[in-house]
Amino acid sequence: MVKIRPASGGGRIVEVEPERLPRWVANFAARNGGIANHHAEGDAWTIESNEGPSASVKWTLADGLPSAWLLDDDPVKAAEHLRDYALEPRRIAVLLARKGAYSVGIVEDGRVKVSKTDTAYVQGTTKAGGQSQQRFARRREGQAKAAEKRAREAAFAVLGNADFDALVTGGPAEGILEDPRLAKLKPTTHFGDIAEPKQALLTETAYRAIGFEVRITD
Repeated sequence: MVKIRPASGGGRIVEVEPERLPRWVANFAARNGGIANHHAEGDAWTIESNEGPSASVKWTLADGLPSAWLLDDDPVKAAEHLRDYALEPRRIAVLLARKGAYSVGIVEDGRVKVSKTDTAYVQGTTKAGGQSQQRFARRREGQAKAAEKRAREAAFAVLGNADFDALVTGGPAEGILEDPRLAKLKPTTHFGDIAEPKQALLTETAYRAIGFEVRITD
């Protein structure tokens, strides 16, 4: 499913799956009177159309693109180079968290090699006042701390001594990574908008991370 969201400062961001990038570029050209120019600019590949709209392509997994590959006169060929680069084999670690739930694993070739997933109950807010509200707040804080402790233990068990090419996080995972045993782990990419952490979401997130983010400016 194509994800589209407004871009800060104007325009919109379209998430393009790696296999679809050449076709997306071809369609962008067809919709906008062809490509006038394309070039590497900072950590992005900028495509300028003949009719005005431009597209700035970034690889989601990490900043920077292999600029030498962007010098191909044919923008679709350049997109094919980037597609092939994005689809090269990688071991991607994924850590997802969301309100007492977590899922952590390592994905390789679209398969989960090792993982741990769990969901713990964390009480929501209450409209009660006085001592009842304080009691609920203490209980909720205790549940949240216990859930985070379990998530830290799982993250260390799966990732602490593992080898991988990149770490992708989703949701409020920063608290888990504050564990001193995980200090060496630095996320390459973070997604704030994730669903309930489950094992299936590990592969979806790893695949999303090797795709491209395209900012379109009209």
